[in-house]
Amino acid sequence: MGALFFEEYTDEWRFESEAQVIADDDIRAFVELHKFHTPTFTDMDYLQTSRDYRGRMAPGLFVLCAAEGLVLRAGLTRKRGIFLMELTPKFKVPVYAGDSIINCVRLHSKRLTSKPDRGVVVTAHEVVTDKGEVAITYHSTRMIRTRWYVETAS
Repeated sequence: MGALFFEEYTDEWRFESEAQVIADDDIRAFVELHKFHTPTFTDMDYLQTSRDYRGRMAPGLFVLCAAEGLVLRAGLTRKRGIFLMELTPKFKVPVYAGDSIINCVRLHSKRLTSKPDRGVVVTAHEVVTDKGEVAITYHSTRMIRTRWYVETAS
């Protein structure tokens, strides 16, 4: 699936991303980069002795970023998205190292702006694990180009 203009988001439109494995090394890198230094992300002894966890948990924000990456990698907004305006995540269940996720997307709403070359598109997302659990739900609000948009030479 390629990039969509504002007009191409219809009530029937749906998208399901490819799967992505949430790798232990990626969790470690994210945790270190953003200083999420808490035992649930860093202390394997704690995780192995706790009955609350089944391994290294991925920070919810990491999983959200990975889910958005699946949308971007699919090219849905390439050369059509002007900017991301809002994300409203709800974190439902944890995702662990070794789990994989997909992002299931549908149109929630859309409206034109005062400029004819752009509109606001709100999509509803369900991030689903390979175990069939919905890990995150969220709405994404983006400004998207309409077919009226004309690229100018730089």
